[in-house]
Amino acid sequence: MIRKVSEEVKASFKKEHGDKLKSLILPMDDNGAEELEVLAIVPTRNVVGQYLKFLNQDPKKAQEILVKACLVTNKEEVLADDGLFYAAASLIGELIPIRQGKFGTV
Repeated sequence: MIRKVSEEVKASFKKEHGDKLKSLILPMDDNGAEELEVLAIVPTRNVVGQYLKFLNQDPKKAQEILVKACLVTNKEEVLADDGLFYAAASLIGELIPIRQGKFGTV
């Protein structure tokens, strides 16, 4: 069973953030029987910079930067639960916009 974000809330944030808004489904227990839908925005260059700054020195702080800056719904609930927090941090990390480049010929 998924605890979903209401359509009104989704529409409001979609209007504000556009295509940068993403839905994340987080497991609320180890069995995956209950799930929580939260909304997050794609990390900006500044957020990614702060995240990378602390990634090797203080990984917990790096994850907190991502979650606090990008999560727009259920932030307190996610921050209070380790399982939700790590699931959210992992999914938000995957939202970092990295494109694969290639070398050309000279």
